[in-house]
Amino acid sequence: MKNFSPSMYVVAIGLLLVFAAACNGNIEKDAQALGYEMKTVEKIYQADGAAGENKTSFRVSYPVFSDGEHAETFNSYLLGWIADSSAVNAAPDDSGNITIEQLADEFFAEYESVQKEFSVSWPYQFDLDGSVLLNRSGLLTVDLSYYAFTGGAHGNSYTQFFVFDAVKGTRLGLDDVFVQGFEERLNKLIDSRYREMKGLTAADRLDGEKGMLFDNVIEFNGNFALTNQGVSFFYNNYEIAPYAVGPTTIDLPYGDLENILKPQFREL
Repeated sequence: MKNFSPSMYVVAIGLLLVFAAACNGNIEKDAQALGYEMKTVEKIYQADGAAGENKTSFRVSYPVFSDGEHAETFNSYLLGWIADSSAVNAAPDDSGNITIEQLADEFFAEYESVQKEFSVSWPYQFDLDGSVLLNRSGLLTVDLSYYAFTGGAHGNSYTQFFVFDAVKGTRLGLDDVFVQGFEERLNKLIDSRYREMKGLTAADRLDGEKGMLFDNVIEFNGNFALTNQGVSFFYNNYEIAPYAVGPTTIDLPYGDLENILKPQFREL
């Protein structure tokens, strides 16, 4: 029998690795991370130009992707969401083509209009921070979070997660990540994790003094992120609890989700 040379072993191992990668699902595990840089735009508006007065301000810091076939798709998607956010509601219809600088001008124009009509004395504020939570294995997760104040008893904050297939250039939903029929099992995991966070027993009500929710139930929503540690679900102000409670984040490690995740997401 002819002996294998060391080089032949290397070739054989290489072929096995290629075969394993090809059988690993729709997400390419060896896809490189996308290059990006953080861009920050900050502008301050002062009605009469006098120093020392409260200032209306607009600041946005967000990731801009520079390589990969779908970099511009992701950039346009994120910019469109920023433009369409509830705090910047004076943006043109074609929000995907507007610049952050133009958004700041629109924000100031709205403030100036309200100030002239109602003689408001308080400053407006819009402050958004973006971050990249996951950027590997053909997956991209971005977090956009803003705080806005345009009058009233208090400002408001909002966080939105975006999960993209960096190979196909598409945004992923829960049905893309979890197996069919995942709903009941995922809700049980979320309920258990929330009770653990609040020190509740299985018999305690979630809408009680310790649970602090509107209803005696907590279920998954569509605002989820894939991270290096697991899957996170974010609940904004007023979504499941009063404003005083603040937002809620439920973090579930991949190990707890193994039975309901699609195979390509079980070992991120």
